[in-house]
Amino acid sequence: MRSLLHDLGHGLATLSYLADGLRSEASLPGGAAHRLQLMELELDRLLELLDRRADQPGVEVFALHELLTQVVAVKSLSGAADVRLRPGGEVTMRTDQTLLWRMVSNLLDNAVRAAGRDGRVTVAARRGESGGVGIEITDDGPGFGNGPRGSSSLGLGIVMALAQRCGAELRIDPAPVRGTRASLAFPSDCVA
Repeated sequence: MRSLLHDLGHGLATLSYLADGLRSEASLPGGAAHRLQLMELELDRLLELLDRRADQPGVEVFALHELLTQVVAVKSLSGAADVRLRPGGEVTMRTDQTLLWRMVSNLLDNAVRAAGRDGRVTVAARRGESGGVGIEITDDGPGFGNGPRGSSSLGLGIVMALAQRCGAELRIDPAPVRGTRASLAFPSDCVA
């Protein structure tokens, strides 16, 4: 496993260097420059994930909306579904940003796959009545367990384990009209 992680780290580092080289190209159109920036952010997060020890979560203070904006931008470019972030007030979180990124990425992957081509996925963040923070990812797919087979069970298992490490709660419910709503509820001590 260590040799696999070593090789994976080298491959990601190489991709990061190649992206840096592209950044210096003056002829990149605006859309390509934006995609390159998103790719660099994803590569940086993956490299950080490889460097981090599992038993040492890193508690940080960060703007939740900024993180959600980045994840939604990447998923909207990589899937067939229409992925949107609902507007909302800014929330500053105090938790492990990398773990939160992994949770939201996994849930969004599942939602995009379930919504399918021409489907819709919405992401919303809000403060809860108890002072905590809630993140909701809703798709208009066929409903939990009725969508295309894939790696959703593995992704949900990862999200549940990561949510426990962050003190969050994961709920999967039917969406109000059609589809599935995945909710992450963070306690008030995760709000900065």
